[in-house]
Amino acid sequence: MITREDMRLLLHVAEWTVQNHRHVMSTIRELAGSEENYLIIARELDRVNANIARARSLHAEATLTLVEWLVVVDSYQWKCAYCQEKPFEVMHHRIPLHEGGTTPSNCLPACRGCCTRRKKNPTEPHGSHLNHSCSATRL
Repeated sequence: MITREDMRLLLHVAEWTVQNHRHVMSTIRELAGSEENYLIIARELDRVNANIARARSLHAEATLTLVEWLVVVDSYQWKCAYCQEKPFEVMHHRIPLHEGGTTPSNCLPACRGCCTRRKKNPTEPHGSHLNHSCSATRL
């Protein structure tokens, strides 16, 4: 579980990455304060960048930042937004990527099981049962 103090630190590092477009991993490691926090930042930065690249390749909206993604993930206590039992493993797009893009309102943390079930059952409303009203507030 991520503590409030760790979350504040993660957001601080994420804000630094937004301001410094050159993501120097040695500096990120120093700012993270611990190896565990560094690994979280590195993993989530890669996840955001990969999904932004996918959205751009499909000419879809691509505005999600690392800070926004961390706020979304934290709003679900780092668990799957659908089952709220398992730790999240993937970034899931509520509305298919090519239609909804990679934006704060379209991206949710999900476990692989829920993500697979949603892909197999496309008639289920996209996130209709979810409360996704988090905003990028500072902790």
